[in-house]
Amino acid sequence: MDEKIACPKCGSSDKLFLISTIQKIGTAVGGGVGSIAGYLGRGSGICTGAIIGARIGSIVPGVGTVAGIAVGGLAGALAGFFTGAAIGNYVGKYIDKNVICKYKCNNCGTTFSR
Repeated sequence: MDEKIACPKCGSSDKLFLISTIQKIGTAVGGGVGSIAGYLGRGSGICTGAIIGARIGSIVPGVGTVAGIAVGGLAGALAGFFTGAAIGNYVGKYIDKNVICKYKCNNCGTTFSR
């Protein structure tokens, strides 16, 4: 169980929030890396989606194949983005909470470290 954290200036413990700088960075970096990995992935996700999309789209030669590859690629990139962003968010929150430990009190405006 987490220990109770209180503001060193006013003593409030109800209006504190964790300053989540690394969480935001982790989400952005994880999303970016995840979408690139999803787009360039081999054997799963994007590659399979693009190949299946191209085969289905090849019913209408040319345009259908290109559209199928694009839709499959987009699906892989989106799946990679959301997965990477979720993992980056979790890791960033963990670092903010357990390593950096910076809080802000909304009662008096004090920023402090635990």
